Amino acid sequence: MKLFSLTILLWLMACMNVQAGSVHIVSEDWPPFIYAEDGEIKGADKDITEQVLNQLGYQVTWQLMPWRRVLHDVATGTADAILDIAPHEDHQDTYLFTGEPLSSHETVLFHDLRRPFAFNDLGDLNGLVIGVSPGYLYNNPEFIGSDAFFREPAPSFEANFQKLLRGRVDLVAMSRPVGIYTSRTLGIENQISFHRQPLSSSDFYLAFHRAEKWQDPSEQFSRALREFKKTKQYHEILQEYGLQSDDGFLSLATP
Repeated sequence: MKLFSLTILLWLMACMNVQAGSVHIVSEDWPPFIYAEDGEIKGADKDITEQVLNQLGYQVTWQLMPWRRVLHDVATGTADAILDIAPHEDHQDTYLFTGEPLSSHETVLFHDLRRPFAFNDLGDLNGLVIGVSPGYLYNNPEFIGSDAFFREPAPSFEANFQKLLRGRVDLVAMSRPVGIYTSRTLGIENQISFHRQPLSSSDFYLAFHRAEKWQDPSEQFSRALREFKKTKQYHEILQEYGLQSDDGFLSLATP
């Protein structure tokens, strides 16, 4: 079976090399999946994507920017693809989603340990101020559309957590692994926690600018990624960034 999988991957690589070129991929800083450190862009999904595209013969360039600009640049064709975007009906006509997710994780509500509260459903949020990220849809239309509580955007994950600790917001909605990673980076992991009841869950994909030229690369990337996930190298990348599977969703391992 392993030999068969390797044969398929090599065949896909050979097919793609005939028309390979360059791909300019954009995303927002979203650690540990993609982020900048000491002038270098790294991250689990970034490394996985680059490995697969390189094996298919592509040279990849990367750029980090605010999420709304990410969406705009790929929609207009200024950039070729978005890393780590969740499918949504508003995006299907604008972006060409690949068929295999890079990662899957949950969005949860982080809170200050000094101000715990029970969360079971959106009704528990009435009257509260929730820290969010601009342009994020959170795969939960009710959360985005509700008038029963307030969603207050902040320019970064770090800013959202700082507002949380200062009492300027009651909760922060954030991807579980991203929030845990950010709290550890800030050294506040012992000051905040999150509710086990998720706000939502989603798969995250590489999505190309919707144009005919990207149709075949999108399909071939999907097949190659599916095969790459069966390799030792894939699991080594996850381990490098401290990621582990938790009921099918990625989370950070306990240090």
